[in-house]
Amino acid sequence: MKARVLTLLLLLLSPLLFSQYKPWLNFYNFTYGAKARAMGNAFTAVADDLTAAFWNPAGLAAMRSPEFYLSYKSLSQKHDYDLQDRILINDTKLYNYNFSSQLNQIDFFSVSAPAVIWKRNWTFALSYYRYIPYGLKGMAREVITYLHDRFDTQENTINFTGSEGIDVLAFSASAALTDHFALGVTLQQFFDSGSQQLSTEISNREYHSQFSEKLQGRNFVTGLLFSPFDFLRLGFTWHSGLRNSFVSTLLTWEVNRKGEKVNQLEDSCLARVVIPEQYALGALLRPAAWLDLSAEYSRLDWEKGTIENYYDFDVVLPYPQKGDWNQKQKNVRNLRFGAEARLPLRQWLLHLRGGWSADRQLYVDADDQAVVIKAYAAGLGCEFSRNLLLEIAYQSQKADWPEKGFFIKGPDVATHFRANAFNLSLTYRFGQIFKE
Repeated sequence: MKARVLTLLLLLLSPLLFSQYKPWLNFYNFTYGAKARAMGNAFTAVADDLTAAFWNPAGLAAMRSPEFYLSYKSLSQKHDYDLQDRILINDTKLYNYNFSSQLNQIDFFSVSAPAVIWKRNWTFALSYYRYIPYGLKGMAREVITYLHDRFDTQENTINFTGSEGIDVLAFSASAALTDHFALGVTLQQFFDSGSQQLSTEISNREYHSQFSEKLQGRNFVTGLLFSPFDFLRLGFTWHSGLRNSFVSTLLTWEVNRKGEKVNQLEDSCLARVVIPEQYALGALLRPAAWLDLSAEYSRLDWEKGTIENYYDFDVVLPYPQKGDWNQKQKNVRNLRFGAEARLPLRQWLLHLRGGWSADRQLYVDADDQAVVIKAYAAGLGCEFSRNLLLEIAYQSQKADWPEKGFFIKGPDVATHFRANAFNLSLTYRFGQIFKE
């Protein structure tokens, strides 16, 4: 019993010290690929590369050659709070907090093959990606300074590393049922969740916790594309939810002043996770043969996301946060717009892209309103031949909002979020094997 209580104490130690620590931030707005990123992720009605396996599998049907696709993503973000103070006669304190992280990983990998079945164009694809990627490195740091003794500061830091996220192996099939209508389905098979380690420094002592977690199960992505006119295409995608077991193992230990590991403990649990459904509506307008304009609205019902029987918690917690926050997470709604211009340059074809988005987050501000992160994006694609396409994208994200301050009776504090995302994608087409 004593060991279990100590394990739970260490499990809760970091969130209690950092009441404003939100390491997940906007990692739950699922986005893949350089082209989608460059177009502000307004991609449901575009879906013309192999990331369509996630965005809208109906878009795969138009592909008439076997393809290979690989995308890399780099994301850096910073989350800072304004300096806070508590002024008393004999005990004036200043509080400072900041958070930073870096994510680098393979964003998406896929191969596809076209076919003709029952006189209809089909495409099949096999893809790998991370459904909830927060495999990152970073640090959260808080400092309390006493004005009567500026040299006696209280500084606490959390360093975290890991590869936690839900790995997905996806099987997709898409068919062009008519010249104007396509249907696609992706089966997402979850097979892992990775691990993450937190290292907390408090008063010259180190506390470590390492999670190794695994989620299995499957759900479906169903997509539709409808082209009533040559200049207009409409897209719809629905992601089914998931209810399944979630296995977690937790290792905890301390490092004393001599650098020795002490109080090493291990605990595990078999929790139950609910991942909610998601849907998206999109439109693609082509006012000229060289210009595409896209728009998208999507919603992810994270208020229904839960985790149950997670270690010694006696309540149903909000998932994916996995912490006992005093605020409920909100549904995520996204509004996105994008554009692409295709320009010939000698024997090459350039794709110039731009986009804007307003993505609502699952966490809230001091007024219990969901935080909205706005972003601008730009990108470039270059077809060096009919077989090879290279694409890059850059996105700048920004949000400012008030949160409850560190001091209980203090005023709300302004907080600032900044992030920069970069994608690099490669597409190789092995040659068209079916006639148009």
